[in-house]
Amino acid sequence: MRTPVVAATAALLLLTTACGGADSPTLEPTSSTPTLSSLDDEQVQRYLPGEGQMPPSWGQYEGEGAGDGEQATYPKTCSDLLISGRAGEDLAEGRTGSARRTYIPANAKGSAVGVKITSYEQSVPDGVFEAMGAALDECGEYQQINKEGTTTYLSEATTGPSYGDRTFRFRTREKGGDTVFERLVFSVDGALVQVLEMHTEGDEVKTTGLEMAAEATESNLRDGPREASGSQESSSVSPGF
Repeated sequence: MRTPVVAATAALLLLTTACGGADSPTLEPTSSTPTLSSLDDEQVQRYLPGEGQMPPSWGQYEGEGAGDGEQATYPKTCSDLLISGRAGEDLAEGRTGSARRTYIPANAKGSAVGVKITSYEQSVPDGVFEAMGAALDECGEYQQINKEGTTTYLSEATTGPSYGDRTFRFRTREKGGDTVFERLVFSVDGALVQVLEMHTEGDEVKTTGLEMAAEATESNLRDGPREASGSQESSSVSPGF
């Protein structure tokens, strides 16, 4: 059975399949106002929620972690929901850096919160969010296929606070199971932020950790980064996501 860290890692990878691409030259900030376009991996990492922004009892895991390898989405049109369709592919061409972190709540079995920030050469276009919305309208049920087999997901729109320049919220649930991924995507200039909260509460909406991480990330992007400390690695789980 996968640990919460590995499961959260795999879920975020499903959401960001097309966010790869070759790194581009990095532009250094020229003022005290954060420059969010064309950041490299190390610079992006500084904007993740840091010390004092998440509960101190929560574990933090850095890095890529173990995902499920290559994924295919069926119907193919649903790939836009996971930013791996045409809009995501176009966006990936301008990717310059990214970083991700997984947080494990204390005494919360089966729960995890993941944050990923990706920086691009230009501001994130509205078309990315429009493509996600159109896909959600058509993809109340879709499948993810990888080397482990096929998993069917149910998806639906959700409501909640808005962040950044534009926000998109939805949730996915493994069909026939209780594992739920509450998902939030928002942009701030040239940065695309993706946050998820994994839980096993079934139909119950649970977004406390998601909102906490989103608020901290937006604050860092708007006002300047706060450095994280106390990151942990464990031999029993795959760090990061």
